[in-house]
Amino acid sequence: MSTLALTPAAQAASAADASDDQALEALLKREVQGPSRYAQSLMDAPASVSVLERGVSDALGHQTVGDQLARLPGVYLGNSRTYSSLGLRGFNRPGDYSARLLMAIDGQRVNDAIYDQGLPQLELPIVAEWVKRVELVHGPGSSIYGSNALLGVVNVVTLNGADAPGLTAQGSVGDNGMRRAEMHYGAAAADSDLFIGLNLQRTAGEDLFLPELGTADGWVRGLDGERQVALLAKYRNGPWRVALNAVRRDKDAATAPYGTEPGAPGTHYTDSLVLGELSYDEGWQGDVRRSARLSVAGYEFLGSYVFGPVPQLVNKDEARAQWTTLEARMLWRGLLNHQLMFGAELRTSPQGLQRNYDVDPYALRLDSRVTQDAAGVYAQDQWRLSSVLQLTTGLRLDHVRGFAPAMSPRAVLALRPDERESFKLMWAQSFRTPNLYERFYDDGGVSQLRSNDLKPERLNSVEAAWEYVLHSGHALSANAYYTRMNRLIEQQPVGSESEAVVQYRNVGSVRLRGVDVGVEKRATDGWLWHISASWMDGRDDAGQRLSNSPSWMFKGDLVSPVWQRWQLGTEWNLLGRRSGRVEVPTSALVNAHLRYHVDPRQSLALHLSNALDRRIFDPSTPDTSLSAIPQPRRAWRLDWRFTL
Repeated sequence: MSTLALTPAAQAASAADASDDQALEALLKREVQGPSRYAQSLMDAPASVSVLERGVSDALGHQTVGDQLARLPGVYLGNSRTYSSLGLRGFNRPGDYSARLLMAIDGQRVNDAIYDQGLPQLELPIVAEWVKRVELVHGPGSSIYGSNALLGVVNVVTLNGADAPGLTAQGSVGDNGMRRAEMHYGAAAADSDLFIGLNLQRTAGEDLFLPELGTADGWVRGLDGERQVALLAKYRNGPWRVALNAVRRDKDAATAPYGTEPGAPGTHYTDSLVLGELSYDEGWQGDVRRSARLSVAGYEFLGSYVFGPVPQLVNKDEARAQWTTLEARMLWRGLLNHQLMFGAELRTSPQGLQRNYDVDPYALRLDSRVTQDAAGVYAQDQWRLSSVLQLTTGLRLDHVRGFAPAMSPRAVLALRPDERESFKLMWAQSFRTPNLYERFYDDGGVSQLRSNDLKPERLNSVEAAWEYVLHSGHALSANAYYTRMNRLIEQQPVGSESEAVVQYRNVGSVRLRGVDVGVEKRATDGWLWHISASWMDGRDDAGQRLSNSPSWMFKGDLVSPVWQRWQLGTEWNLLGRRSGRVEVPTSALVNAHLRYHVDPRQSLALHLSNALDRRIFDPSTPDTSLSAIPQPRRAWRLDWRFTL
């Protein structure tokens, strides 16, 4: 018997083939939970879903869920210098609190009971180091989630103890007085799992040149600071799971919102959010799988506003709500070629408080206390028509106190010619009820009047999506969509003399249409790259392009393998010009992250955000007189990470 040795070239080719096979397998095995509230194949999910996993996010130096979402196709972030926002498919209204997007952490709704906000940056009680993957479900999701899931659903899947065993600590210092300490601990046993994370962060912010505000030299100094404390703790034992998320964020306001005194300290915002959950998931018992979730949550906002030079008038704005949600769900696969899901959800908020008052002399301007209840039932059928064809249909009925019942249907036809390719045709309707802030906020006509007879927004959407995974480990995707939103709720000026006083009204409809295309390549040797391009057209019923709505975006990233202990990750984001009070020019943002692995347990990293130091602006928001909002300039950050 003779033995033939492989040549070096043949060995390299064999290794490359093995690498491609492993990359292909990883792409085909990707799972998501967001579209149907249970784990399923990304290719079979009844929606177009974009996913960012932990390894890529870490290599790019992400710190927040907003950083992670900005990498996904069709997404653009907003920053008013007080709050962040998230734009999807050309829709991000100036001053919007992302109420048309449902934000969830491990399936638990984050949107609060006052503003319905789902904000992606430090307002969220999660940081990037605790995230296993981020799922963005494009398009309406009310057939499963109810109100708020109008334009999409973000489901943040957090780490389990088994994913990150031991103690990891990280310290960061950077520009503008940035200091950060983050730690997380994970432990797992045969039938239990524990994960705890803590994040402490602060920055003094930038000194801003804002001559429109009329300060003595045009500069606003020392008023852009931000501080955050966030906590995540969760424990699973068998089918039972308990979790706690909490965050407190303090933000100074440099943009003189609502006519406050420019350049004067004391105008700031404090937001606190606590989410608690007890859940049960027994797993499959024959053809049945039952689960239940009881969650309690609380949100509190305090705004402090300084008016006038001397003597100064201080105004306080408060909002506070607690809410409880009970959900039960059952999956059943006892019918041949069908998997059915039935669920019910009850949400109650005993008292949504909104108060506004002057401190000295005391003058009460608003004291609104409203009870809000909502109930929903839903069903979904995933029917395998043949070995290559699947039809998913769903329907949810919701009733929110004060509004007529709303029905949200969905139908998705998926064609799978083979395991590497998927075509999907999707149709869905969705809705959003006006929140308590839009309905009841009235400070006596100083800035806003109470709204009367607001009706829920309604949305119809059709979409086609294609996904294909090549043997080489390349993943291709494309989707086209057409969305029409009716009875849009917008701030409108009241009276003809001034635009200072606003009122929320149903103002008409908008139309969103566009195309997203993307390609990514991953290989087990460490190289990874991703590119996506989006073309968007968002217009109102008069045919005018929406404000803060770009017509195109192009983004990508590249992660190198570790070479001599070094690894480089870069990402870029080009965004077309947008209209507002003035037209905001095309923006080009480049970030870079260089990591050095000191040893297997320790690393150092240098991160540059806006590495090219480009001047970037966002369209202005209704609360400030600025023509446009300047975005952060180049900033550096040094990270040190150690794992025990």
